Amino acid sequence: MTGLLSRLTGRLFTPRWQHANPAIRSAATDQLDPEIPDQRKILETLILEDDALEVRHAALTRMQSPERLLPLLDRADGLVRERLIELLSGGQDAPSLLSREQLVERLDDSELLSAVASRGDNQQLRLTALSRLEDEEALIHQACHNTIAAVRHAAAARITSQAGLERLVRDAKRDRHVQRQARDTLAQRRADAQQADALAASRDNLLRQMEKLPRQAWEDSVPSRYRSLLREWERLPAADYEIQQRFEEARQQAHKVISDHEAREEAIRAHERLSANLNTHLEEILSAVDQAREDLYSRDCVNDHDFASLQAQRRLQGERWRELTDQFSAPAELLERQQRLQQQLQDALDAWHRHQLCQGELDAALVDNDIDQLRRLESEVAWPAGLPQTASLSAVRQAISAAQPEEPTEAAQEQDALDGSPAQDAESADASRAADGKASLDLDALDAELARLEADLDAGKLKPASRLHRSLRDRTEGQLDNARQTRLRQLGARVAELRDWQNFVAAPKREQLLEAITTLSERDDISDEQRDRQHQQLIQQWRELGDAAASRDASQAFRTASDAIKLRLRDYRESRKQLREHNLAMREALCEQLESLNGHAMDDADPDSLRQIRDRAREEWRRHTPVPAGPGRQLSHRFGEALTALQGLIDSRAGQIAAAKQALVDAVEALANEDSPARARAEQAKALQSRWREMGRAPKGEEQRLWAAFRAACDRIFAARDQDREDRDSREQARLDQWQALIERLDSWEPETLEDAALLDDALKEADTLGPLPRGKRGDGMRRRWTGILKRREQRLDELHALQLREEWQQWRDLLEQHAVADASARNGDVQDVELPNTSAFDNNSRQANAARNQMRQALPSNCSAANERLAELRVHLAILFEAPLGSEDESRRLTVQVARINQQLGERMEREEELDEVLDALLANGPLDWDAWQTELPRFDALFNH
Repeated sequence: MTGLLSRLTGRLFTPRWQHANPAIRSAATDQLDPEIPDQRKILETLILEDDALEVRHAALTRMQSPERLLPLLDRADGLVRERLIELLSGGQDAPSLLSREQLVERLDDSELLSAVASRGDNQQLRLTALSRLEDEEALIHQACHNTIAAVRHAAAARITSQAGLERLVRDAKRDRHVQRQARDTLAQRRADAQQADALAASRDNLLRQMEKLPRQAWEDSVPSRYRSLLREWERLPAADYEIQQRFEEARQQAHKVISDHEAREEAIRAHERLSANLNTHLEEILSAVDQAREDLYSRDCVNDHDFASLQAQRRLQGERWRELTDQFSAPAELLERQQRLQQQLQDALDAWHRHQLCQGELDAALVDNDIDQLRRLESEVAWPAGLPQTASLSAVRQAISAAQPEEPTEAAQEQDALDGSPAQDAESADASRAADGKASLDLDALDAELARLEADLDAGKLKPASRLHRSLRDRTEGQLDNARQTRLRQLGARVAELRDWQNFVAAPKREQLLEAITTLSERDDISDEQRDRQHQQLIQQWRELGDAAASRDASQAFRTASDAIKLRLRDYRESRKQLREHNLAMREALCEQLESLNGHAMDDADPDSLRQIRDRAREEWRRHTPVPAGPGRQLSHRFGEALTALQGLIDSRAGQIAAAKQALVDAVEALANEDSPARARAEQAKALQSRWREMGRAPKGEEQRLWAAFRAACDRIFAARDQDREDRDSREQARLDQWQALIERLDSWEPETLEDAALLDDALKEADTLGPLPRGKRGDGMRRRWTGILKRREQRLDELHALQLREEWQQWRDLLEQHAVADASARNGDVQDVELPNTSAFDNNSRQANAARNQMRQALPSNCSAANERLAELRVHLAILFEAPLGSEDESRRLTVQVARINQQLGERMEREEELDEVLDALLANGPLDWDAWQTELPRFDALFNH
């Protein structure tokens, strides 16, 4: 009793939502308010834990706020998700659109967002859900199957992967815009990929060419090719760092090769300029030596400084002479002149050397006034005639002259008496020369020379100023008036001042040069080539100083250092000598090749090839340098003659080509003036262009003139062809537009009755009038679309025709059924005629067949086997017309029917509709029939008309 009471008490006080009966729990949910937290907890418990589906569904119905259901989404089954989708999509009890949009903007569940995008009641809501979708598979589903076009388009716009776009093209059959957009994107990507591949290929090609450029044999076109590659690379978009770095390294290598070659070319040109100006340089050297000799001989009295300057000038000019003659051979006349000047200077220097050796004895003899010793020393010195004497030598001669002369013989006295005394003769001679000098002095020329001396001084030209001042001083001594003598003295002071200034300026420079050449002789960290080049530069700079601040010690030290450098460069210069011999041999071989080519060249030789040979020969000639001077000059003359002969051959062939090209110009101009079709004329012009390219080049000016005329005529021809092509394209475009209008019109039309077939026939006639669609992307697309539309419209007409045929067969079937019934009644003695219905399915032939059938019934035969067999043959005939399958039992009837059809259509081929009408009329006229046979064949006829 107690247990029962406790159970009853528990049932009485247990909440209804916990009742054992699901129906009571479901009804209890109506009393729960989701806005109250405790009751909302109860609803959530029922949603998550209740075993009864109706209870969970009822609890979900009470939860009308999507925010309350979102926390339960991960713990509940699909029922919660479906309720949430219903609320968010605008279903029953859904909140406002604004709140739903705000909630959707915070969602991250892809499945939930996809469902809202598919089922939302508002386009903006769907777009909001779509914007939160990140899964491409979901986006593809929306783009293919969403019912709103804007959502489909927005989803398709966010699909970027290759596979996704391909799926859109394949599956988005609902929206052609999406398909076309995906197809265009794929096409654009393919085009971009092709462009990127082409760009990468261009970069690789340019990089390979730039890397190959420094390694290939040198040609004159290398610099221009380098610049062209550089310009093409700069026109391309920026490449990756590694590719750019590789190109930069290759460019630097190519630039170094080109710079080195240009430096060698410049050295070769400098060498050639030096060779061309050899005589001028040698003349300058000889003039400088001659000037030094004249300066020495023009003095009144010489001293150690004069001979030291002479020796320094001789050594400097001698080094310049040896440097030039080491490279080139001096002309014979200049060589003789140089040897003569050197001998004169050597005689003076030898006399000076002897004077230096006897200087001490001369001084002692002068002190002792030892005349005999003085005469012996004078004879030993052997001072050259015309050379100004030193102070010591003048004192010696004065001492000898002052000594008592020996007594003359009687003959000498007699002769002296006849001729007069020598002293008187000398005095009279001096007086005579002075008078003659005054008489012959040209004051105007003297003033001009003074003005030229002043101009030389203003220009800083020391050597010509010194020479001219010395000449004026010697020629006008004691013969000028006071004004001119004062001016000459002032100009002489300016000459001395200029000499002192140049000596002052040149002294530090000489010290620097001496220090530099001494350092150069001791350095071991430079190559022989650099040492030789620097040595030549130092020598050149030393020579440019002339005799300014020159001293014997400095010249000797410079010479010693130069000799030490030459000693170190002995092997290098020997190798240079061997190189000269090798270059000489190579130049000689080159001359022989050119001479052989000139002697055996064909009459139809290509002038372009000959020009390449000429240019390469010049390049080889310049490359093989230096060479020995004498043989090199002879080879230069020989090479020039060979090139002249080759150029003559080139000019001859170029002239022949010019004549041939003039004929081509005349031909193409005549072609441009013709009225034949532009396309044919363009093909002929292309053939003439091919012949033009095969001919080679005419002389440069003539080639440009002929090419301008030829190109102008070709341009006229091609312009006419382009104009004709544009006209044809315009016509094709207009025809395409007409085709497009026809296709659009036919695509928007759907046949409703069989009478609409006339519209299709009109469209086909219009298509025949427009002509075939041209080949091309647009034309092929339009052709496929036109074919598809025609196929669909013909299928539709066939369906309409089949429907009409079935309707007409129903009328024929009813009529034939009446005749079969009448045939059966006639056998029982009840003969009746069957009236033909007044419908469009029956024509006059049908009326005649119906009348014939009624007459047959009146004369009913005893045997219906022939009519029954005829009925089977007519069925086979229909099966053949409808292309329906036949059984094996109908094979004999098929042959009979086909033979009959052939015999019937020998005269004129019958249309399918006419043949069908005849079969139906024959079927109507065939009788009387056996009722069982008719019932057997009737389903077969129905199957044929439904086929």
